[in-house]
Amino acid sequence: MAWKIEKWLTDVFPGSVSIYEEYRHLTRRELAIVAAGVLDLGLAQLLSMRLAGSDREREEFLGLNGDGRAPAGSFGARIQLGVLTGTITSDDADILRIIKNIRNCFAHRVRVDFTSPDILPLTSKLCERWGERTMWLAIPSISTDAVTAGMDKIKKHLSTEPEAGAGLLLSVFSTYQAYFHRLSDRITPVEDVVRKRTE
Repeated sequence: MAWKIEKWLTDVFPGSVSIYEEYRHLTRRELAIVAAGVLDLGLAQLLSMRLAGSDREREEFLGLNGDGRAPAGSFGARIQLGVLTGTITSDDADILRIIKNIRNCFAHRVRVDFTSPDILPLTSKLCERWGERTMWLAIPSISTDAVTAGMDKIKKHLSTEPEAGAGLLLSVFSTYQAYFHRLSDRITPVEDVVRKRTE
């Protein structure tokens, strides 16, 4: 078997300059579904770089060969594997799981938007978790008060303006694409302890 799905770094990632521009014209439903799909693909590629074993073993395990029955073939399984392999943090996992849940609501409901009762708790939680993560990632010259004030402005509009939820998702999505791109240069395969021990 071979890698059959798109490769995130070469086929999907629009480049660090074009991340926002590439996706800002999508409808809100498209954004919710595409953002999760792209982050899933990015995480899958990072994991394929991290895991030991042959290309075939990694591709089959992660479902990169197109087999949806793979042990780590779903976004949720990949998020968990990302944490377990040290590829992403548990804070990243929390945010990615929220995005996955937003995607699921948009994919499986007909009448849904960012202000819908099923989505609003998720976008509120995303806003809260993203505010915390942003403070951790913040440039030292940016005060935490400024970050908090910005997130408070967004949160105030989440229940009335669907664009606020979409804008928040687009911001988080764009940042995670850039973050995954940066991580791709730092990923090292896990050590093959069995082979090393027998040498």
